[in-house]
Amino acid sequence: METEVRLPQFGMGMSEAEVMQWYAADGDRVEEGTDLVEVEAEKAREVLAAPASGTLRITAQPGDVVEVRTVLGVIVGDTP
Repeated sequence: METEVRLPQFGMGMSEAEVMQWYAADGDRVEEGTDLVEVEAEKAREVLAAPASGTLRITAQPGDVVEVRTVLGVIVGDTP
């Protein structure tokens, strides 16, 4: 199963954010709830946690400015 990591809207006026850094590399295994990616929106930095456990596929790179709800990465879960 795949779980998308999307940029949430932190405030009413927020329309985009810059990807600052990933705390895991493409292809790494991540655990649900761990810090995953840092973004900066409207001069405030936020860290998004992994919404699921599995293997990370990064789609937005540091320095990319993306709109709210853009897919930053995908976590591919383990198949039973």
